[in-house]
Amino acid sequence: MKFITRNLIKMPQRNKFYFILVFFLAFLTIAGINVRAHPPAAMSLEYNSGTNTLKVSITHGVSDNTTHYVNSVVVRVNGSIVLSPTYTSQPSTIYFIYEYTVVTANGSTIQVTASCNQGGSITETLGGTNQPPGGGIPGYMGIYLVLAVSVITILALFRKKLKNQK
Repeated sequence: MKFITRNLIKMPQRNKFYFILVFFLAFLTIAGINVRAHPPAAMSLEYNSGTNTLKVSITHGVSDNTTHYVNSVVVRVNGSIVLSPTYTSQPSTIYFIYEYTVVTANGSTIQVTASCNQGGSITETLGGTNQPPGGGIPGYMGIYLVLAVSVITILALFRKKLKNQK
């Protein structure tokens, strides 16, 4: 580390700018590798009371549906777990539908949670009072956005300072 800081101090201003630019681009590239693990993006529920069939439509875009997939779906009726099947892959790389037989009474609340094998989950509710989704940015994307904007701002200010010194 001492070698890097000693040589960085001796570098001309233009070379420092490019060194810092390459460092941050490499950091963002390496940090972005973990972004591939993500929860399902969307889920919708349909319940047919005539056939007692719950249709769960899930959107979870992945490159390989055997290594990154929705591994469990938990179905709750009025807060009690009635089904919790587990899976070792998902049927498609983007969008798929699971159908379950669920017996409910009139006015029941059905809540479904789909979980990814690499972390994260999504929950939807049918019936009762639906809570609006939180407006936050999912996962680490918020941190990456703040980091990217900060890096761009610092680089722009640094470049402007270099131009003013000429």
